[in-house]
Amino acid sequence: MPGVRVSRRDLALSVPVLGAFVVGAIAYAPLYCFPLFAPQFESTFHTSRELGQMPWTMFLLVSALASPLLGRAYDVFNDRTLLYVGTLLSAIGWAVASMATDVAFLIAAYGVFLALGLQLVFVGTTTAIARRYAGATGLALGVAYAGPGIGVALALPLAAGLIPELGWRSAAVGFAGLSLVALPFVWLMTSGPAVVVPGGSGEGAAKGAPADGAARGAPADGAATTGAAARRTPARGLHETAAPGAIAASQEQIPAGSRTRPDALRRTLRTRRFLILLVGAVGIGCIDEGIFQTSSRHAIGQGIDAGFAATLLALQCYAYVAGQVVGGGLSDRFGRRYIGLLCAGLVAVGATAIFASNGSLLALAVAGNALYGFGIGATIAIRSAAFSDVFGGHNFGAIFGVIAIAYPAGGIIVMNSGGILYDRFGSYWPVYGIAMVSLLAWSAALVVAGPRRHGFRKRLRSARARLPV
Repeated sequence: MPGVRVSRRDLALSVPVLGAFVVGAIAYAPLYCFPLFAPQFESTFHTSRELGQMPWTMFLLVSALASPLLGRAYDVFNDRTLLYVGTLLSAIGWAVASMATDVAFLIAAYGVFLALGLQLVFVGTTTAIARRYAGATGLALGVAYAGPGIGVALALPLAAGLIPELGWRSAAVGFAGLSLVALPFVWLMTSGPAVVVPGGSGEGAAKGAPADGAARGAPADGAATTGAAARRTPARGLHETAAPGAIAASQEQIPAGSRTRPDALRRTLRTRRFLILLVGAVGIGCIDEGIFQTSSRHAIGQGIDAGFAATLLALQCYAYVAGQVVGGGLSDRFGRRYIGLLCAGLVAVGATAIFASNGSLLALAVAGNALYGFGIGATIAIRSAAFSDVFGGHNFGAIFGVIAIAYPAGGIIVMNSGGILYDRFGSYWPVYGIAMVSLLAWSAALVVAGPRRHGFRKRLRSARARLPV
């Protein structure tokens, strides 16, 4: 029956995204329990707060420095193998942390094994899904990135109860075992042929018809689809297969059997469009790390109960997941810029409500965390989809690896400057100020250098016409 065939096809299309969802959840959930581990580290090794935060600082620093090399690795080597390596490095990192006899071991665990492991998973997941779902990267990456949000939201309350009860070393051993659970899902994420979805409007796109030649004879390895699958994508819609200026060099077709030309990558990295988007990505790192790491501490300082503050953080994570899926999907249909700017507005309103709330304005705190979580989740999905739209091609792994420097760089900037300003003024409001300036930088970058989509008003009228009267 035709209906059955469509149903099975839709299921097949969702399998790589399901694998990416689970792999991301397992990779991120333990790491973002660091605010719960840090006081335990300080108590166990009798260190200052500054030294207790050093493992996370080193994690961000090594993540930034390693990203370009790891991104290039995904252009050269099998993506499944590299994802396996990243998962195993995470397991080793947690094992080393559990046996630490000094802070130096924790710095090595976070700054070497966990940093390299997570970046391998992050870059690999992004490149694999972007290459497989060209033309629908907003929704596909939104679903894939929802995994970390769900994972962190579930892990925080569990870790808050287990760490005091069993000890942080036992929790680290449990996280090492959990990392190994991701191995079969890596295989799931990298199985099957590439899926290239038309990005433009029209009858074929509306019916979900595949791009010419897409998924016919495509290799099972996601890394091997870099050139051929992307070049078969129609040059319309959001997927800019012939981006303007020197960026087009990263999209050039290369002769069969030849290797990619490094000069094409260098030309791309020197364009103003790339540099503008890189600055915008740094801004997103400042926003996300700054608000997530300080919002609960600020809430406690404003008279909100610590348990309720943790609940607000979990709410923020769940809203983040909804934003990833809904915002990413809407940006596929109505454009990265329009939806991106709308979500930036939600981030501004939500963050303001978070910092303005106190013990007598709990409803404002709830609304602020929900709005902010939704807005930042959608923003991150739109960011990665926009990079795929503009830079997708046979050098996308290396380009995204360079761009991946931006997020940890932004985190280092906001956490260190925020800590210095907190010691000076006794408040986290300066972090809010940094986040708002960073939000303006991202919005400007999206408007100036983001992917362009024409026919927005026509699509909006079409969507309204389908609404029930």
